[in-house]
Amino acid sequence: RRRRMREMERSSSWTSPLGVGVALFLAYGALHLVTGGAFALVAETELNRHEIFFAPGPDQALFGAPPADLLRDEPALVRLRSLTFLVIGALLVGLAIVEVALTWYGLRAGSRWALIALVLSGLAMFPFWGLVFRPYLAAGATLGPFDVQPWIWMTGVLLVSAGILGWIGLRRPTGRDEQHLEGR
Repeated sequence: RRRRMREMERSSSWTSPLGVGVALFLAYGALHLVTGGAFALVAETELNRHEIFFAPGPDQALFGAPPADLLRDEPALVRLRSLTFLVIGALLVGLAIVEVALTWYGLRAGSRWALIALVLSGLAMFPFWGLVFRPYLAAGATLGPFDVQPWIWMTGVLLVSAGILGWIGLRRPTGRDEQHLEGR
């Protein structure tokens, strides 16, 4: 058992594909944690009252008026936005805890199931983002990388990169596999 742990540690060093994949998945979870905390912090404040969901331009295209004006004139919209931000914050913080735990205790130890769970949970979000983007695009909004919150596209980049490197790292033979292949 001790020998197997040493072999796994060597195969998942931080400079190996698996090690870099683990580091990226940890960053992925940390980004969700920080973003969730930020949503919770600004939910009940005057901070960030210039956008409703994405950015002022796309929000204005969808909602028909500058978001700052709508949020100033519509207390019910402010309350709905605050509650929505709290829900998003709670979900992101919970997701982040699970992502970090799966990465640290599962993927870092070389468990394929952890990689599959991390990638599938991340990929499951993409169709929902498509549903969120659809009304903005129908309203004529542009949704380039600077028109949406950076955490949305940054998590996609981290997920794909970490998933590919994790997959490559788990496919690489460990010292034990190499000894078995050589007939030792």
